[in-house]
Parts: sequence; C-alpha cells; structure tokens
Amino acid sequence: MGHAQRAEDYGGTTENRTKREAPFGSPYVFALLVIDGDHPNDVHRLARAETIIGRGEESHFTIQDDQISKAHCKLRVEGPVCTIVDTGSRNGTAVNGRRLAPNVAQRLKSLDEIEVGSHRLLFLSGRFRPQAKGVPS
Repeated sequence: MGHAQRAEDYGGTTENRTKREAPFGSPYVFALLVIDGDHPNDVHRLARAETIIGRGEESHFTIQDDQISKAHCKLRVEGPVCTIVDTGSRNGTAVNGRRLAPNVAQRLKSLDEIEVGSHRLLFLSGRFRPQAKGVPS
C-alpha cells in the first residue's frame, strides 16, 4: 500500500465525519475594521445576532476609551440587514459623520464609517456563494 494511510488505520471512516456547520449569518458576512484607534487594522467579525460595543464587561467588542460608555452602541444582524443603535451613550455614536439619535436603529451599508469615542470603524458586509461540491477551488 506504500505511504498512503487508510482512514480505518486512524480509527475513523468517512461515514463518521459530520458536515461542517455554516458560519453565523451565512451566506452574509459582517465585519468591523478599526481604521483609527488603539488597534488600527484589527478586524472584528460580527458572529452573533447582537453585538455590544463599549468598555464594559458585557461588551462583545471592547474598546478601552474614556469617551466610550460601558455599553455604547449595539449592532443587530437579521439576515442580510445590519443595524446600529446608540444606547443613549454620553458622547454619542456617528455614522458617516452624522450623529445618531439615541435608541433609534439605523441600517448600515458596506463601507459606512462608525465613530465611537476617539475610534473610527469601517463597516464591511458581503455575500458569498457556497462552493459547489466536487468542484476544485
């Protein structure tokens, strides 16, 4: 048989493999790119239905900045749509230079610029097509 090993040699078979679960939001992908702040060029993928940005422990995307509230704003993903809501933060949230009204959702589109405290974030969104089975990449 040469150098090739069979799956049975490792105690497994092809039938035992499980199908890989699609990532959250599939086929849509949402991410925030830090363009100005403590960690420029960091990318944060939105991997839940609701993401809290702030400096508190309950935040999913934590930014240590005195100008940012503990739960500064929330991003909500519903299918192909992502919205942002300022949660009544002390210093406000702006999208493309326009300050948001507290507790009012605004739909985000790809390449929108979000300002929270002294940080600027770029919102990225896209849709991908699942790869067809049996087609090499």
